[in-house]
Parts: sequence; structure tokens; C-alpha cells
Amino acid sequence: MWEHLRSRGYAMPAEGALDDETRTLIYLASALAASSKACIQAMADKAKIQGIAPAKVLETVRIVRFALATKVIGYAEPVFAAMVPEKK
Repeated sequence: MWEHLRSRGYAMPAEGALDDETRTLIYLASALAASSKACIQAMADKAKIQGIAPAKVLETVRIVRFALATKVIGYAEPVFAAMVPEKK
């Protein structure tokens, strides 16, 4: 627990460059990408408490979806290369 609090202070200092809404959306995006159910729920609840517009939350989800889809396409490059017929 103490390590978590110390790490949180390091990642999100009180006088950080990002506002609280942006931090919550980034944290939500990271939690979604990492498939962390507890963090997803915590950030969904926090976004609601902070009054973050649903459109911003949905856009965050769409960005994560796009990023993960792009990741899959990138990893599939060897598959696509293997499907190209060899030149004779």
C-alpha cells in the first residue's frame, strides 16, 4: 500500500502539469489498455464524481480501442509477410 501511495505521488504530483480531468482520462485509458478491472471501475467512478462529460469518457474509450487495434495490426506484420507469394 505504501509503495502504491509513493508511486501515485511520483506519477501525479500535486503541482503537476496536467489538470485532474486529464489525469483521470489518461488513467482510465491506461487501465482499459491494461485490462485492470479495479482501476477501470475506480476511474469510471472518479470521472462521474468529477463530472467529466460522457462524450469525453467515450472518446477516451474509442482512442484506447483504436490504439489496441493498431497494436494488433502491427504485431500481425509477420503474418501478412508470410502470406505474400514468393517471387520465382
